[in-house]
Amino acid sequence: MRGTVVLLEANRPTVTTESGDQYLCYMRGRVKRDVGRIMVGDQVIFEPTDNGEAVITQILPRGLELKRPPVANVTGLFACFTLNDPSGNLELLDKRLVMAEISAMKIEIIVTKVDLVKERQKLAHFVELYRSIGYSVWPLSVVAGFGIEEWVKTNRFGIWVLTGESGVGKSSLISAVVPQAQVATGELSRIGRGQQTTRWVRLLPIQKFWLADTPGYTSLELSGTDPHQIAAAFLEWSDVHCRFPNCLHSNEPGCEVKEGVELGRFSQTRYRHYRLMLEQWTRRWN
Repeated sequence: MRGTVVLLEANRPTVTTESGDQYLCYMRGRVKRDVGRIMVGDQVIFEPTDNGEAVITQILPRGLELKRPPVANVTGLFACFTLNDPSGNLELLDKRLVMAEISAMKIEIIVTKVDLVKERQKLAHFVELYRSIGYSVWPLSVVAGFGIEEWVKTNRFGIWVLTGESGVGKSSLISAVVPQAQVATGELSRIGRGQQTTRWVRLLPIQKFWLADTPGYTSLELSGTDPHQIAAAFLEWSDVHCRFPNCLHSNEPGCEVKEGVELGRFSQTRYRHYRLMLEQWTRRWN
């Protein structure tokens, strides 16, 4: 039989078949030695046992995978972001977008808690900016029920990972779209960080795709990349032709990107984040 690992708790994988049957599994020693760590999202071959459980005999080759959080066969990311407390970190959002582009991974932006946004013009500017670059942006409010149905019903397939800092409302969003998930939600702490409520990575069925609910994380590394990949991942200027073909849009003369920033064609904030990423890469990997 074939199935998908939807939960890994205490090193015991739970596997769901295409028909929806679930099995608590264990792995044969040979599979552990050959493959190593099993991951949520893995496609596996397994054999049911007499006691109602199952043994995994093979882990099929993986597609795209994330290390933090550990999820295999990822189709895309939902980058959750809020313009309220805890204060939205646009630099981190842009870094997630860059890493998704470099990894050839789909990514969509979810703006949570829009009912609390007092500066409506700020929200409108944010949505307009990222949509103009080419990203899908979903302003949502669980409390007001705004945008939820349209987001859920958009045609998607595969495994989509819900990412974002603690406190942006991921657990509340999951509770709204998958009530049976029974996610315990926490209030924002006094320091504005939010209470982490997800303990394990798990896959939840939504329409035709799996939603990967993951513990919050803030660390994204630029290891394995080079500066030209980072530059190309900023889609708004990917087709710009500078004087020098290998221009990194930093200090080179005749740079069309720098000129575009000065003239207001490109976002100054996004350009600043790009320069910060170059500096981070240089300090750590050069």
